[in-house]
Formats: sequence, C-alpha cells, structure tokens
Amino acid sequence: MGLRGQSANLKSGFSVFEIIGVIAVITIIMTMLVMSLGGIRPAADSKAAQSEIILIQQALEAYKSRFGEYPKKVTVGGSNPSMEVILFNALMGTLAPNGKLGNFSSVLDRNNLSFATTNFPLVGGTPALADNQLLDPWGVPYLYRYDPEDASWENFSYVLFSAGPNGIYTDVTAEGQINDSGAGNQDNIYAE
Repeated sequence: MGLRGQSANLKSGFSVFEIIGVIAVITIIMTMLVMSLGGIRPAADSKAAQSEIILIQQALEAYKSRFGEYPKKVTVGGSNPSMEVILFNALMGTLAPNGKLGNFSSVLDRNNLSFATTNFPLVGGTPALADNQLLDPWGVPYLYRYDPEDASWENFSYVLFSAGPNGIYTDVTAEGQINDSGAGNQDNIYAE
C-alpha cells in the first residue's frame, strides 16, 4: 500500500509535453496579438494625416480670407523655393501671394503639427524665408501644389496631400489634377 501512495504523488505534476504544449499555445496567442496590433499603427497614422490636412486646409482658408488667394508658386528674392517651403512660410505669416516677405500674423497653429526643422520665422524680425516644411506622420513633407499663373493649370483650387506610409507619389498633372495612375499612389491621402 505504500508504493501506491508514492506513485500517486508522482503523477500529480505536469509532464514535459504538457509544459511544452502550454508554452506553444502562449506563443501562438502572443504572435497573433502582436500581428493584430501592428495593423493599428498605420491606421492611426492615416487618421492623424487626415486630421492634419484639415488643420492645414483651415489655415489655407484663413490665408485666402486675408490675402484674397491661396499661396502660389512665386519667386522670392531671386530664388524659386519649393511649394512646400512656400506653404510653410505663407501659413507662418512670412510670405504674401505676390512673393513679398513680411511680418504677417500666422494662420497656423503649430502646436498640432510636425516640422522638418526648428527654423521658424522670428516674430517682428527682418522678414526672411525660413527653410522649413510641414511633415506628415511618416516624417515626409505634405505636398502642396497651386500655380494659377501657369496657362495649363485648370484647377480652381490647390492640391494638398500626403504621400502616405510608403512615401511614394506621382506629382499632380500640369492641369492641377490628382494623378492617381502612378504606381505607389494607392496610399496617398488627399485633401477633400
């Protein structure tokens, strides 16, 4: 009777196979959890880009209300800055639509956006073009196009967009229309 009691005590623990099985199940569950969370980040970034585009659109409308037109392609002091630099300087109160530099009030709340550099216009200082750009959640500049002076530009408004998570885009057409035929444009986020 003593041997039966001892063998009963030996069978009360877990076998190596049971422990390995539990570890395998935990590993599978953890892998599925990590994979499902991985899909949340891109969706959150896309939502953030859409929200930021709305903020930029509101600033563009305030700029148009003040100056009568949107920031456009201009020469500034003999240089041809990118449209993204023009957008930044116009909304920050440094650039008028005619290419003149000034100390205008900013129409952009910079607390809710990201920027390429910490180079911001000095309030009340000598007006100068700041080499800076508004960045999307993936660290790529928001793209802005508006060139009503070009005879081929047919769009009555601007085109504002993010190149999306892959950073790939095909520029707008010469007429100012969205060019979604290019490879990699499927994830672009456009202002509506």
